[in-house]
Amino acid sequence: MNIPRVSLALTLFSICAAVGAASAASAQKAHTPDFLVYATVYNDQGFTVPNAKARMSVAGENKWRWETASDSQGEFALHVPAGAQYVLRVDAKGYQTLTQDVDTTQTDRADLGLHLVPLGGGKSE
Repeated sequence: MNIPRVSLALTLFSICAAVGAASAASAQKAHTPDFLVYATVYNDQGFTVPNAKARMSVAGENKWRWETASDSQGEFALHVPAGAQYVLRVDAKGYQTLTQDVDTTQTDRADLGLHLVPLGGGKSE
């Protein structure tokens, strides 16, 4: 008879529709707009600092989620999900650690000039 075939077809159609809806919802949820943090790291004399380690975490968390290093011109870029408060930490040999809050709720980009202070507070050589 045709009743089992119709029942099977309806069941398969329902499963496919449910999977499709779940996939669409997942794809929509997974695409959070990016926020670009673009920075140049400088020393106290205004020269750029290559190989400075940059890390970011969500404010209030103790886990660094994004990490990079400045290039030969002292520049780096990090893409993070928009709509949150973050903490940026920059470390470089011979300099004090720099920590800065980054707000990603108002715009889609932050252009930062980060000025490191030598250890001991004196002038870098």
